[in-house]
Amino acid sequence: MNDVAQELSELEGLFEKVSGYFSLLSEPMRLKILHVLCNTEMSVGDIVDTLGATQANVSRHLNLMHRAGVLTRRKEGNLVYYAVGDAEAVQICRTVSVNMASAPEPPTRRSSVKRFMGKST
Repeated sequence: MNDVAQELSELEGLFEKVSGYFSLLSEPMRLKILHVLCNTEMSVGDIVDTLGATQANVSRHLNLMHRAGVLTRRKEGNLVYYAVGDAEAVQICRTVSVNMASAPEPPTRRSSVKRFMGKST
């Protein structure tokens, strides 16, 4: 086995983890959730209202993101609150969004991307 093949073999597990991480972030609804949570904690109901999506759909994505460690959650009475638990996920999404917005196609409102970039976690 040559050096490159050996290196690839050793990195196989890491590549699987990275692939799973990007797969988690590849769903537009999850990117929207990260966007609304990137600077604040919100209840499930507030997230649903902000996104204009169904509670079942939002809850499914929130649960997946929480299990992956991207989001944190806490319960207060009957309400469940979520916040960003992995600032790197937000940074990755910001970086890719800026790169995509800089491409000639498709047209994107740069002001929206700048607001997204300006938020800190």
